Amino acid sequence: MKQLLEGAVQQSVNYAILSHTWMRDTPGDVTFQDWAAREHNPRGNTKIVKFCEVAARNHKVTLGWIDTVCINKGSSSELDESIRSMYNWYRGASVCIAFLSETANIAEAHRDSWFTRGWTLQELLAPSRSVFYNEDWNQLGSSDDTMIQSVIEMACGITCRELNLAWNGKVAQIPLSRRMQMACGRQVTREEDTSYSLMGILGVDISIAYGEGAGRAFSRLIRELFNTHKDV
Repeated sequence: MKQLLEGAVQQSVNYAILSHTWMRDTPGDVTFQDWAAREHNPRGNTKIVKFCEVAARNHKVTLGWIDTVCINKGSSSELDESIRSMYNWYRGASVCIAFLSETANIAEAHRDSWFTRGWTLQELLAPSRSVFYNEDWNQLGSSDDTMIQSVIEMACGITCRELNLAWNGKVAQIPLSRRMQMACGRQVTREEDTSYSLMGILGVDISIAYGEGAGRAFSRLIRELFNTHKDV
């Protein structure tokens, strides 16, 4: 029943979803727990406001989802469900707004750390349409633009053909070994996320257990990969 409800929501509701890198200084991004006091964090709150403004003005969307404030990390069950559903949520969005916070213009976009983070790989591959914005929330281009596709290939080596397969819902047609290769060298804050961030890309599902360590998380990921994909 739950899957049917989620499917119905995706078919009937348009929403924008944000892809970004978390602020690394203090106080950082506004989180679920900070929501009521968000105005005391002007920089973090500005990111939320700008995302909502862009979604409404440029994309005519009145609903938005941001991982910082839409996941209650104090609830282990909600965190588990959210991380395991993340790929599908990005896939179901009518538009993914990718915020390159270190980029002023298209010529320097390939240097942005957005292209080096672990979670942003699935946020790049999952959505059917993404629009990229610079540090001032000015539009750089969309996933339909050859210029943006060239930036992506320059930044992380993913080809236009691979991008279009993913964006058209055919990520499974990209060899598993190649999908694993795309993730090599990407940085994560919590070591287990190296594996957790690959679930949607690899088409597997494992439970979330922060504290288990990178090695155990990866072992469980690979074991499930072999159990799920007989052609590995």
